[in-house]
Amino acid sequence: MTPHANNSDGESANSDSKIANEDGKQGVVGAEELRDANIDDRKTAAIASLDSNRSLIGWLVLCYSTGPTSSVAFTYVTASIQSVANLLGHVPGSTKPCARRGAIKCVVKFGAGEIDYLSYILYVRAIGRALEGILTIFVSGIADYSYYRKNLMMGSIFLFGAMALPFAGLDGKTYSYLTGLTTLYIALTTIQGVYNVMESSYIPIFMRSVGWHRSRRMESPSEAPVLTEGEISKKSLVKGARVSVLGLVASNVGALTALLIGIIITYTRGSYVKAGYHNFLLAITVAGCLTIVFASLGAWLLPNVPGKKRPSGTNLAVLPFQTWVRLLRSAPRYPEAFKLCIGWILWNTGWSNTLSVINLLFREISGLTSGDKIYTVYQFTNVICACVGSLSWMFLFPKFNLPIKRWAYIFLGVNIACVFWGTIGISENVTIGYKHNAEFWVEQVLFMSTSSALRSLNRTMYASMLPRGGEAQFFGLELTLDLAVGWINPLVQGVIQNRTHNLRYPMLPNLFLMLIALGLYISVDVEKGRKEAEVEME
Repeated sequence: MTPHANNSDGESANSDSKIANEDGKQGVVGAEELRDANIDDRKTAAIASLDSNRSLIGWLVLCYSTGPTSSVAFTYVTASIQSVANLLGHVPGSTKPCARRGAIKCVVKFGAGEIDYLSYILYVRAIGRALEGILTIFVSGIADYSYYRKNLMMGSIFLFGAMALPFAGLDGKTYSYLTGLTTLYIALTTIQGVYNVMESSYIPIFMRSVGWHRSRRMESPSEAPVLTEGEISKKSLVKGARVSVLGLVASNVGALTALLIGIIITYTRGSYVKAGYHNFLLAITVAGCLTIVFASLGAWLLPNVPGKKRPSGTNLAVLPFQTWVRLLRSAPRYPEAFKLCIGWILWNTGWSNTLSVINLLFREISGLTSGDKIYTVYQFTNVICACVGSLSWMFLFPKFNLPIKRWAYIFLGVNIACVFWGTIGISENVTIGYKHNAEFWVEQVLFMSTSSALRSLNRTMYASMLPRGGEAQFFGLELTLDLAVGWINPLVQGVIQNRTHNLRYPMLPNLFLMLIALGLYISVDVEKGRKEAEVEME
């Protein structure tokens, strides 16, 4: 009896313990579900908060903050490197100093040999773009998780501004100073990829704040607006166009601020013979200060949007690579987004490299030293044309019942025509093709206005095809694949320039890339892409 009673008590105790354990497990599961629900609620509230004026202003201030350093770094730094390389170089096959204007043939030391002084710049650009791609792969792979998005963006912007501060002290005319300029230029190029991905990843989140792919938990039935699917799609596209355009305009206004400072410094700080390219370097340092100050203000205004929960037990160093594997595996689910991404990449590679070549060519035609003042004005009006182009599209897009792809065809067609015009001048017997100053000013109006509008359009159209939870990953995909092609193009251009000593030849690969991009744009089905994006990314 006693043993039996004891067994019964033991079984009862075990049974009670089992029930208690099960209740404990259920309690843990319930706590995890509650915690996840709270995270989702905070994320939903944060996304909704982006529909406020404060959030939009904060994002625009951050876009403005990157404009000063970005504009002067990639116009004045390359111009300074061009000037120093020209001063240190010599005419091929002789010891004569290089010419300062016209069709310049000049070689400079590079490694163990010598190369064309403009090939030097193109090779350096290729190195910077390659390193930018490596860093972007890591950053975009973790940015959509937890609270990394804003922190990574702010860290990269502050570092971007800090890297511009030492330039004012690099005004020597030796290879040591040339190496210093080159190193800082590569560092700036590498860092810019991080904040570009972070800023762009906010665009689809802003679009969701007005209802696009919005969670049903965001609104009660009484609060939910009665909108058709087409109305929500149009509303989100208009919101995306507004945010995208205003972001670029804010960055361009920041660029105008720095370039205006550059004009003031160049026109008031002595003659070009005495000051030379040091005016450019001083303007870069001032721009870095502006970036740091306004980034601090933007960080205070812009709320942080929680991302996806990081998978438990996943190492942060491994997470980016796992993210990229999942992203590439998602291609069959979002084929339209991937097609547009590739077309955008090819156009952007051709556009950015054409812009770099045109800037170098303009300095040769106007004079490396004597034309420095007019070069500052040219860069200033470059940005004005870009602002006018993107703002015009923002106001016209809602008013005309023209599909967004048709706008892309128009802008891309003008771009192709401008690049083709440059290739006409390859022949020495042809008197046009960016051989006169007047041609550059016409090109500027057409090329910069349509390019800026197309950049805004691309970000809007692409954002409308992105699944929730993959914003930074997909924009990181765009930038990373762009860099994968982008570093090859300046490398090829450098080889071509080194053999021909004619900056119009490197325009040929850019023209080829834009023509392929046009074919991909034609193949994209925007409506189908938006339908595909309704499936949330795993």
